[in-house]
Amino acid sequence: MKNWQITGFLAILIIGFLFISGCTNNASPPITTSTPSPVITSEVTQLPFIPVQVTIPQNGVWFRVTYSGNYTGTYGTPGYYQTPVTDTGDHFYQILKAGNPVIASIKKIDGSGDLLKIAVYKDGVLFKEASTSAPYRLIEFYSDLKTPTPSTFTSSNPVTPVSTPQVTSQSTIPNLVGTWNVNAQGAVIQKSGVPGEWTHHSGSYSTLNGQAVVTDQKDRVLHGTFKAPLGKEESFIAVIGMDNKNFYYVDQDGTNDGQIVSNGLINVVYRQVSANDSVIAVGTWTRVG
Repeated sequence: MKNWQITGFLAILIIGFLFISGCTNNASPPITTSTPSPVITSEVTQLPFIPVQVTIPQNGVWFRVTYSGNYTGTYGTPGYYQTPVTDTGDHFYQILKAGNPVIASIKKIDGSGDLLKIAVYKDGVLFKEASTSAPYRLIEFYSDLKTPTPSTFTSSNPVTPVSTPQVTSQSTIPNLVGTWNVNAQGAVIQKSGVPGEWTHHSGSYSTLNGQAVVTDQKDRVLHGTFKAPLGKEESFIAVIGMDNKNFYYVDQDGTNDGQIVSNGLINVVYRQVSANDSVIAVGTWTRVG
């Protein structure tokens, strides 16, 4: 074979090799697919609601208030200092004068429609309860601790609302004619060295034990007299509110605002402003005749 033939043959081989090599290098890369990782989920188990059990004290007299919001007021016994309370939730408050009736005034602070419920227990037995769901409502409460009522107060929290509130207005005008023992605690601001002639309190902290006699009543209007160890006996006039629960009184130099709790009990707040002194007092009227 001649040299030029050999050279041409080799050139053809080299060109063919380069052609095959280029086709191989330009091949598309293989397509790969990724497998997604599995998503692990956890199932949430809803635990059943277990109410908190409230233990009713088995000894003594206890006043109970149950309300999910905020409440305020006083509780105690007639003729003694009324203990102030501002709280929330379900609480028992001990009545120290266990042999006496129980009185209380508890009010919702907020405008909630949730149930406010109050009750009194003696040696673990429910004697009386009252409730309201009206916003800002005040409950005036009295129990003589003589006749227990059927137990409808649940012993767990939350309290199950009752369908009908027990705080209602009286349907007839109360007859207040009679004799009432008046017990009050008050305070005095002296403006001169001589107390007013009808001033029945004295000192920075004063305790009053007096007697009011309603001598005459015509519908909602009353006349009467009041006397106490200090000051002169004085006349007073009074009216009963249209709800048959509120009581308003004026005497020679002061005023009384009250709530008729029952036929035998009125809660009162007395105010007096005169040239000689200023007086404020809180207390009760308890019927004795």
